[in-house]
Amino acid sequence: MLSLRLKAIADCVPAGVIVADIGTDHAFLPVELVSSGQIPRAYACDIGVGPLEHARATIEEAGLQAQIALILTPGLEKVPADAEVAVIAGMGWMTAKSILENDFDRLAHFQLILMQVNREVASLRRWIMEHGFEIVTEKLVHDRHYYQIAGFRKAEKPVSYTEVQLRYGPLLLENQEPVLHEYYRYRREKLQRIAEQIEDPAKRTEILCQMEEIDHIILNRKSSD
Repeated sequence: MLSLRLKAIADCVPAGVIVADIGTDHAFLPVELVSSGQIPRAYACDIGVGPLEHARATIEEAGLQAQIALILTPGLEKVPADAEVAVIAGMGWMTAKSILENDFDRLAHFQLILMQVNREVASLRRWIMEHGFEIVTEKLVHDRHYYQIAGFRKAEKPVSYTEVQLRYGPLLLENQEPVLHEYYRYRREKLQRIAEQIEDPAKRTEILCQMEEIDHIILNRKSSD
């Protein structure tokens, strides 16, 4: 059974596509996608031999050796050309960014690239915008921690997101799901505690400004709906 984080990623995968899971670790995602019949085939990719051995065990236990191929690769470099969706999840932004930039020429060939970075999601969104892509799906999920998922593809024409959209997510803001308000109440409470303890006036002012923005952009919007 998938974690809530991986389930949210799986829900973003279109039916019937071939998926390349980059940094697959135990291959839980491709095994679930294939065994459920959501997709016909997948590539379980990882930079490490150890994680691929864990993936092999998961795949063999599920009896899916014919439908899920193991690939030792640091990114998209060795992914076959028939892969239609790439998943890059569960890593830091700088690691994910290096994968995107090292294999940049491959990106436009994917119908969809699903990414979940552990921090600096605004930096991911800015990279997407500045490199000629567009965000087509976003999810926010609570699975012990809060995780944001962004799905993007090559844009037909340039897209431009505001600073607010880059910080909070254009589609998350548009959809206004309850978990968005839950997350930013949590974030505001955390900022409040920091503001009460910090002594540097400039840093305290910066934190208070973040709290005011959350009040204005997220929490007050809920009360006016």
